[in-house]
Amino acid sequence: MENNHIRTRLLFFLLGLVLVAFGNALSIISTAGNGLWTAAALGLAQWSGVGISFILMTIGLIVIGINLLLSDRFSWLTVSGELLFVLLFSQLIHFFVTALSKNFTVPADLWLRIFLAIVGITIVCLGTSFYQRANLWMYPTDSLTTLLTSRFFNNHFAWAQLVAFVPPVILITATTFHLHAVVGVQAGTLFSLACNGPLIAYFNKRACPFLRLNSPL
Repeated sequence: MENNHIRTRLLFFLLGLVLVAFGNALSIISTAGNGLWTAAALGLAQWSGVGISFILMTIGLIVIGINLLLSDRFSWLTVSGELLFVLLFSQLIHFFVTALSKNFTVPADLWLRIFLAIVGITIVCLGTSFYQRANLWMYPTDSLTTLLTSRFFNNHFAWAQLVAFVPPVILITATTFHLHAVVGVQAGTLFSLACNGPLIAYFNKRACPFLRLNSPL
């Protein structure tokens, strides 16, 4: 099967990036739970007093380094793309969190905040579906799962995903002990763990099906 035109792939890469950042921002301001990596970043931000965008950028850069150690080949194009992804993503998160905090009143009702977190996580899954199918570059944590799947788990994605979740779980545990409070882990986190895979698979089939799963550059 032929790849989509490069302009189509670039459009959906950028659209996916914006949607993932916006969805994460929604789940952050909901205070009703986030995906594991975002929850870990929120805990570290509260612990250190550093902004969430800087923490996300730092995590992304560290994971890029881990991916380089795991990969059996080096590609400047891949590394440059993932660096660009991390920088844009962290700045977009900062922009959307700031804009939503100023212009949107978070509901006090817990169930409405959980609903907001679920909407945000669902938007993240839609954006992930877009940029993964465009297959220009991936967020480093997604690349980590892909590398673990192919190199160590004989293409068993579920086991690789569990191992990829170990670092954020360790970070969440450490920040919980230090802060004496759980940050970023609530009902939205459980929804993310249970539904990310099925939602991305659903959007792969139903959202803009003309966008194929393209071969790498």
